[in-house]
Parts: sequence; structure tokens; C-alpha cells
Amino acid sequence: MIRGSAFAALSMTLAGSSVAVLGALRDHPVFAGQALRFGLAAVLLHLLVRRFGPPGPAPRLTPAQWLRVLVLAGFGMVGFNVAATAAGHHTDPAFVGVVVGAAPLVVGVLTPLLARARPSGRVVVAGLLVAAGVAAAHGLGAPAGGPGPALAVVALAAEVVFALVAAPLVAPLGALRVSAYACTAAVPLCLAGVVATGAYVLPTPGELAAVVWLGAVATAVAYVLWFTALDLIGAERAVLFSGLVPLSAVATSAVLGTGAPGAGHLVGAVAVVAGLVVGTVERRPARLRGRVAPGGEGGAPWVSDSVPPSSTAPISTP
Repeated sequence: MIRGSAFAALSMTLAGSSVAVLGALRDHPVFAGQALRFGLAAVLLHLLVRRFGPPGPAPRLTPAQWLRVLVLAGFGMVGFNVAATAAGHHTDPAFVGVVVGAAPLVVGVLTPLLARARPSGRVVVAGLLVAAGVAAAHGLGAPAGGPGPALAVVALAAEVVFALVAAPLVAPLGALRVSAYACTAAVPLCLAGVVATGAYVLPTPGELAAVVWLGAVATAVAYVLWFTALDLIGAERAVLFSGLVPLSAVATSAVLGTGAPGAGHLVGAVAVVAGLVVGTVERRPARLRGRVAPGGEGGAPWVSDSVPPSSTAPISTP
């Protein structure tokens, strides 16, 4: 539990730190920037697979696994970035952050339901605390008319998909291969977007530096950490750590001198930490309290501790 939680926390901290460099890509075409980002990440990840991956031939993916990889890349990664960026252009970015911040609650409820189990009360409460913390950190914002709110909901759905679709892939393939395959699949999808929109310009030195950070750190490293955490602690617990993204972004901005934390950020940090404690700290076994609970809390096991194939159903800067 501690190792998986540490990986999830570090992954989301790296994702949050990338927010500070996203401003450099504000005027760069979104599909072109994402193609460069995922292309760099794919190259680095395949090099890591060759160096550190298990010996022997690569496992052969089944059609169902390939479908998961394509959904993960197309909707959970590329779709998230496109929807979140477009939503921010049509409505208050703080409102988008609050909507996407509901992902821990959605995953906490959806994961056990997909496994035909009852949602854990602790995970639901933890998701509510994390979502409230994200809202406090972002500020509630104001939804505007037009497609902005709908696009924010699409970004939320992509965030959920990023966790749930990936979970059953990690055990048979490993976090390194899942990350490498997903980033590789994302590149042609982004290039198709470039062709469809006709929007491409060569990056400036500042934009190129941002792409290198996003590709090498916020994608290659963060994805491996994230998928490893999914395998170790399950989707509904791992996604709680997405509440660290806005806090990490504020902390990074403060270090870089481009922003300063306020009272809302402090309140948000307290709520997020409380949610993480509620959702990840193990309770004493029931037998130590003088009674037996065969199925765990609420009579249902933590379905995503082992991420069984039946939980087929995802990422803050995915």
C-alpha cells in the first residue's frame, strides 16, 4: 500500500508540475504539441523496455487488449488533452478543474459497480473530500454558455477512462509496456488531428523545452509510476491522488515565482490530504475489533486491490 501510494503521489505531483510549463504551449496547435510530446515519450519508453523489460519476446496482445490500448490512447490521453484545452477556451478554466476533480468520486463508485460489488463507503467519502479539496484549490469558477461545460464533462470522462481502461492491462504487460504502447498509439491519432485541422508550426525554443519536459517527465516517467500504482493499489485508490495535481501546480508556480498560494489552496490541501488518509490508510482487521466481516467493509472486498479482469471499465494531465 505504501509503495503504490508513493508511486501515485509522485506521478500526480509530476503531472501537476507540468502545468507550470503548459503556458509555453498556449499558442501552439494542440494536436501538433501532443504529437511531439507523445512521440518523445514513446521513444524513451521503448528504450527503457529494451533496457529494463523482462527478457524474451514481447507478449502478444489479444484483440481485446489492443482495443484497450487504443481507447486508452485515443480517449484517455489525446481526448483528455483536447477536451480540457477546448473547454478552457469556452469557459472558466477553474470550472473545468472542478469538474475533472470529481474523477476520484466517479472512479470510486464505478469500479466496484463494474465488478458487481457495492461501492466502499470509505472510498466514496475519500472521493468527496478530494473533489472538495480540488474545488477549493481551483476556486469554483463560473460555467459559461456554449460547449464549455459539455467539454469539461468529456474531459472528466476521459480522466476516468485513463484509470479504468488501463488497469487490466498492467498485470499481463507491465507498466513500462502499457506506457510505451499507449504513447505509441497516441502519436498517429495526434498526427491525424494535425492533418484534419491543418494546424502545425515549428515549436519555438521555449515551446520545445516545454515539450521535452512534458514528454520525458510528465508523460514517460509519470505514466510508468501511475500504471504501477494502478496495479499495486487499484484504480479507485490511485485516482484519489489526482487531487495533488492542482496543489503541485500551485507549489511549482510559487517556486518559479509565477504564482503564490492563497487561503483556498491551503483549505484544498487539507481536504485532499484528509481524503487520501481516509481512502488509503488501512483499518485494523475486523478480528482485532472482536468481530468478523467476511467480505471486508460493507460486505464487499476491495475489488481493485488485485484489479480482476471483470473490472473492465482512467488519468490531470494525461
